[in-house]
Parts: sequence; structure tokens; C-alpha cells
Amino acid sequence: MRWHLLNTFDAIYVLDLHGNAKKKEVSPDGSPDKNVFDIQQGVAIIIAVKKKAAAGKDKPLAKVLHGDLWGTRSGKYDSLREAGVKATHFEPLSLQAPQYVMTRRDYALEEAYLEGFGVQELMPVNSVGIVTARDALTIDMDKGELWRRVQDFAALPVEEARTKYQLGKDVQDWQVGWAQGDVKQNFSEDRVVPIAYRPFDTRWTYYTGTSRGFICRPRDEVMRHAFKQNLGLSFTRTIEGGRDFADVLVFDQPITHHSLSIKEVNVFNPLYLYPEEGSLDQTRRVNFDPKIWRKLRELARDDAHGEPDEIAIFDYIYGVLHSPDYRETFAEFLKIDFPRIPYPASPDIFWHVSEKGGELRRLHLMEPAAIGETPYPFMGEGDGVVDKPSFDAGSVWINKAQRFEGVPEIAWNFYIGGYQPAQKWLKDRKGRALSFADIQHYQRIIKVLFETHRIMGEIELPIEG
Repeated sequence: MRWHLLNTFDAIYVLDLHGNAKKKEVSPDGSPDKNVFDIQQGVAIIIAVKKKAAAGKDKPLAKVLHGDLWGTRSGKYDSLREAGVKATHFEPLSLQAPQYVMTRRDYALEEAYLEGFGVQELMPVNSVGIVTARDALTIDMDKGELWRRVQDFAALPVEEARTKYQLGKDVQDWQVGWAQGDVKQNFSEDRVVPIAYRPFDTRWTYYTGTSRGFICRPRDEVMRHAFKQNLGLSFTRTIEGGRDFADVLVFDQPITHHSLSIKEVNVFNPLYLYPEEGSLDQTRRVNFDPKIWRKLRELARDDAHGEPDEIAIFDYIYGVLHSPDYRETFAEFLKIDFPRIPYPASPDIFWHVSEKGGELRRLHLMEPAAIGETPYPFMGEGDGVVDKPSFDAGSVWINKAQRFEGVPEIAWNFYIGGYQPAQKWLKDRKGRALSFADIQHYQRIIKVLFETHRIMGEIELPIEG
């Protein structure tokens, strides 16, 4: 869109009025910065000028002039009443391909960021997560309940199934008849498999691998690798809503396209690629670009550790993406495209970051040895039914009578992707009674989030920019 604007117009004036409550913006001098409207999203004014084209001349890209307006709402109103396109607010803006971002940017910092390698470049086989088109039909917390629903759904006449399961109108890539036909052609309880639905929230789905079947887009060309012993790196390409980058999580199961965030589409990068059944070569391959892999091995090689294997490199990437210094330094770039990873400046840096990344990986896969004790007792008398989860003075209340005690506030508020898992997991179970296994699992979630915050603070990654 920005490129089209630059090609269409001759001059573009951009006046950023700021006031983004989600970003908690303040004026450069530290004073409060307010929105010109009663909204959270920041506001800008764009004036685009188009002149009559001269015959036979190619039009250059539009010149862009940019200005900022900070302060109180009344102060901004006063400035806008007096301002015009000749106002001192506006200064020429340098633009660079391919984004042509119409804000002021530190291009030296961007150059340093681009010197790293893209995760998508290193792991070229990837796709967005599974798109079911009808989550309420195709996914369930209970394996047995899902299998019963699948059987019932397949046996009903089309319109009865549509009504009973509130499936709405057929769409281009998903139809009730197609879904029923897929189940009938691939009918087996063995096809009920686990799926990572949200962070630390594994559910069940019925998977055939057929596109436009029971599942709309199973992404079988990539997801089939996730049904075997594997690791998958998930992140998003862009971030909406002004939140900070927290968009990375390891999975060892297939994911949906919203397993990491609800607004953005989530990508899955498997570490290993498995051959198709029946092929002559049954060798498992590593999903790494050979040139980047070779360079990383060379940069990380030392006497104490030797050369890193694929797990160590996976962990290095995971550690980098959790580094607070990395996230803060490259914050604006992490919101607009797939993340890029700096090459390690020394073997010591590589192995330190890889070690921390490995701790996080094991923690996020909820390995018991990585989690350890979970000192958050479940207290109170009641039926264990989740009502309105809330946090108060170290206690997470699931209803008016029952609570988890000793919960660190950092765990309650901690973000992974677009979710706060300690809150999201409970909210998704509103009206359900927590089983003993559920209580234990939630206690583990709290420990995982608290330990993630601690380990992130131990990652030492010098950033040059």
C-alpha cells in the first residue's frame, strides 16, 4: 500500500499525532501524551498531493514529509488549528525499500538487524498452522467426546448436521458434505490426535490430512512432520495492536493458525523432515539451509563443545528470540516481518545463549524435570468450576471460594504471543469443573511462566546496533 501511495502521489505529508495508549506513549520530555480522540489506537493525519502529470515523463516516487505532535489533547487541537502543510512540524523523510516505512527509523540499526539470518531462510520448509474453519466441531478438550461427535456428525444427513452443530453456511473451502465424506473415507479412531491449540493447552482433533475435508486446510505437506518425533518453532510475521514482541514458542505437536496469537497468523517451522511412507530413502533430514547451517557451525566451533548439532542451533535461535536485549533493540523490526537472528559474535556467546534456549525449550515442552516443584496449592471448598478468574494479592481465584495461592504476579500477567497463558487457560474453561489433572497442569503453567521470566533475565546477548 505504501509503495502504491508513493507511485500515485507527488507529495505526502504525514503528521503523527501519537496518543497510543496501548504503547503507553509519552512525550519526548517525559510529559503525558494524550490522544485526540477517545480511543486507544494512535492517530495520524495524512495529506497526499497529486499534480497533473507532464506528458512523456516518468513520475518519481512521492517525496514524504513527516512531523510529530506530542502533548495534551487541547495542545494538539491548538497546534492543528494553526498548522498547515508549510508548518515547521514537517521535515523530509528518507524512505528505503522494501517497506517504505513512513516513520522515522534508525537505518543503521536496521542494517545491523538485516546482517543476521532470517529464521524462514534457515528453515525453508514451513507453513501457517492448521485452519479448521469450524473449531467447535473439529476440536475438543476431551478425546472421547470428539470421537463421539465425529461419528454422529458423519452419520447425519447434511442439513441435520448443519443445524445440530451450528455450522452455518458452506464457504469456498469448507462444506458440510465434504467434511462428512472425508470422515467416511478415512474412518478410524486412530485419527483422533493431539493438537497444540493454545500455549500449554493441548486438545484433540480428527486429522485425515485431506484439504477441504473435515479440516479445511490441514497443511499436511508440513504438519505431517509434526506427528513424528520433532520440534517446531512457531512465530508470527507481523504484530498488531501495538503490543511488544513475545511471539515465539516451541511445539512438539501440530498447531492451529492461532496457537500463538488470535489476531496474527502463526507459522510452524519443523526441525526435522520425514520421508513419505513407501519412499526408498527413509532418512530423516534436518530442515536447515546448508549454507547458513555451515556458517553457524563454523562460528560456534570451539575446543570445549566442538561443533553444534541441530538441537544446539535450534536452542540458540530460541534463546535469541527470548533475549530481552534483542527484543528491545529490534522491537520495531520484529513487528513487521519474520524475525532475523544475529550470527554469534563468538563461540562463548553462542553456547551461552544456546544453553539458556535449551532450558527454555525443555520448560516450554513441560518436561517434568525442567519444571520441578510447583508450590502453588489449590485451596478452598467448592465444586472446582471456573467462573470469573481473577488475581488478587498472590492468589488466582477461579470462583468466589477456590484459588491457587502463592502465584507470582509476573506469571499471571506474562505474555507468550498474543496470549497471557495463565489467564487464557482458565478463561477457556469457564463453566467447566477442573479435574485433579487440570489443577496439576495449571500449577505447572504458573511455574513455567515464572521460570521463563527468570531465565530470560539471565540471557546475555551483546547487541551491536
